[in-house]
Amino acid sequence: MRLGLAGAAGVPFAAMAAVGTVAAQFWYVAHRPLPSFRDLDPDGVFGPDAAPEVRLALLGDSTVTGPGLDSPDDLWSRQVVGRLAADLRIRLVSVAAGGSRVRDVLVAQVPAAQQLRPDVAVVSVGANDATHGTRLRRFEADLDSVVEAFGEAGTDVVLTGIGDLGNIPRLAHPLKALASRRSAAFDRAHARVADRHDHAVKVPIAELTDARFRSAEVFCPDLFHPNRLGHAVWADAAYPFIADALASAAERVG
Repeated sequence: MRLGLAGAAGVPFAAMAAVGTVAAQFWYVAHRPLPSFRDLDPDGVFGPDAAPEVRLALLGDSTVTGPGLDSPDDLWSRQVVGRLAADLRIRLVSVAAGGSRVRDVLVAQVPAAQQLRPDVAVVSVGANDATHGTRLRRFEADLDSVVEAFGEAGTDVVLTGIGDLGNIPRLAHPLKALASRRSAAFDRAHARVADRHDHAVKVPIAELTDARFRSAEVFCPDLFHPNRLGHAVWADAAYPFIADALASAAERVG
C-alpha cells in the first residue's frame, strides 16, 4: 500500500508512525540553518489598456511566493503572464503564503480570492501536505472542495500538481525515496480532482518538469527552493494551460 494512504482503514500503526517520522525528518532538513529568504509578491496589472481585463488569482504555498528569488519577475507566474501580456490585459493577484497546506488554502485563501472575483484561479499546493503527514484522502477531499467552490463562482481552475519532491538536492536517502512516493500519490490526487470537474484542468507537472529538476542547477543556494531557471521550467509547463484558461475568460469578458 502506498505511503500516501497511511490514514486508510486497515493500515498498520507502524505505517502511520512512518509517515510521522518522514514529516519530522523533512522538517529538520527544511529548517536547519538556511539563508534568510522572503516571500515575493507577484501582484500587478499587465498588458495593453485597450484589451479586455481578465483577473487571475494565485493560491498556494512557496511554489507561488518564490523564496530565494531576486525579483518578482523571476516567479513562474510573472513569466507566464509576461508571455501573454501582448494580447491580454491581466490583473494578477496572489493570496498564497509560504508553508501553506491545502486546508489553509480552503479555509483562508479561497474566501480571500473569491472577493477578487477572479476569472481564473491557479492552485499550487500539496508539497507541504505530502511532506508533513497530511492524509491523502483528507488532502483530496479538501482540494475537491477548493475546486468546487470556484466552480460555484464561475471561475475556471488550473491545478499545478506536484513534481517529484525526491529531486530536492537537500534531501538524503531514504528520505528522497519516501518523498518521491508521497509526492507522486498527491499529484495523482490533483489529477482525480481535475477529472471530476469540468471547470478544472491539471498541469502534468511531473511529466514535464521532473527530468529538469534532477539537476541542482535549477535550485537556489539552499538546495531546497527553485531558482529563476527552475521557475522558468515551471512556467514552460504551466503556460499552455493558463493561456487557454485566460483566453476563454477573455472571450467571456469581451
